[in-house]
Amino acid sequence: MGLAAATRLRECSFMLDNTPIRSNLHARANVMAISKSQARAATAAIFFLNGFGFATWVSRIPAVRQALNLTEGALGTALLAIAVGALVAFPLAGRGSVIRGARSVTIATGLAYCVVLPGPTFAGGFLMLALLLFLFGAANGAMDVAMNALAVEVETFVGKPIMSSFHGMWSIGGLTGAGVGALFAKQDISPQLHLLIVASVLTVALLVARHWLPPSQPHASPESVAHFALPERAMLGLSGIIFCAFLIEGAMADWSAVLLHDSLKTSAASAALGYAAFSLAMTSMRFAGDRLVIQWGAVRLLRCTNVVGALAFAAALWVQHVGLTMLAFALIGFGMATVAPLVFGAAARRARHGAGHGIAAMATAGYGGFLVGPPLVGWLAQASSLRVALGVLAILALAITALAHHLREPVPDGATGRTSALPIPGQTAPGPNETQPGLRRADSSSSRTDAR
Repeated sequence: MGLAAATRLRECSFMLDNTPIRSNLHARANVMAISKSQARAATAAIFFLNGFGFATWVSRIPAVRQALNLTEGALGTALLAIAVGALVAFPLAGRGSVIRGARSVTIATGLAYCVVLPGPTFAGGFLMLALLLFLFGAANGAMDVAMNALAVEVETFVGKPIMSSFHGMWSIGGLTGAGVGALFAKQDISPQLHLLIVASVLTVALLVARHWLPPSQPHASPESVAHFALPERAMLGLSGIIFCAFLIEGAMADWSAVLLHDSLKTSAASAALGYAAFSLAMTSMRFAGDRLVIQWGAVRLLRCTNVVGALAFAAALWVQHVGLTMLAFALIGFGMATVAPLVFGAAARRARHGAGHGIAAMATAGYGGFLVGPPLVGWLAQASSLRVALGVLAILALAITALAHHLREPVPDGATGRTSALPIPGQTAPGPNETQPGLRRADSSSSRTDAR
């Protein structure tokens, strides 16, 4: 009897160690061990690393083109593979974030991003370059969705709006990566060695940062989540906002210098400063955006910045003065700066199938605008003039103003009691017996990921 009792006791002990209760207690202990500042810093580091890596690749595109002797058309077609890869990966990453948890998918896609980052520099021809760029675009797009879903959870954990600052860190990473890339190119360091060094450093940094990322719990079973992330009907207004904003960003990237050089007759160096003014304004506004959201509210902030930007840009196109045009580029940048953080955050909170699914839908809509923008301006310019074509961007900024009311959080349905999946940052913290909002208990699958 004594041996049987001892055996039974060991069985009960084993069962207790492997029950969800035990796992949940361990997950809660891990959350308690991670401070808000650590979680925020680790997430900001991941955004910085993503921006740094992408800008590193962009800085060596001329060297890759020269090595493969590609024409402008061939290079443009190859670079299109990045966008195609991202569009394929968006719904997959969104679904994975819902099923496996944003933390696990962020780490996995981040490591994949580091692995494929040097690949395009080793391409031996056009087809191989396009394939490797497709893989790079897919890894970057998947990481983009997952880290934004994670950022929404961390924002909820911290308890105040911080999403905009994460996107600001991405912009800083991009500027830093471009600067370091220019330095490496000046020293005649090969693109292969350059990107291998950067990928290795980013891998180590990612593995270090993961220790301060709070656990996240899967939201749903694989059967209950759609494979393709289409915007839900309640989020069509948000889709319209981000489509317009990304269309403006894409057009500004490709046509701002053309406007200054061809229409206003500036030098090539001065023309390049137009997009620099737009980018720097976006970066600075993203770091101020969280504070302004608290003071003004998301709707008012988006309306004010985009009305001012639209009117200034329209005036610049009418007057055709270099100084006013530079100012208008900066004001348009202010208007675009907080769109992605606000829309991604709102979509994550409202999505019925989890934050990752909502962000993937918004990213798909946004990339659609980004791809449509540059050729649309070109076609309109061909049919009329570049000034008239770019005037459409001012109209789109006003459209964002008209759609801004969709950022208001919907009132919970009293009949069903349904509320958003994630609470709004800044709401009252839960009581001692309630689950921490946005940081649900991790199950055994997330524990296995942590062990890796």
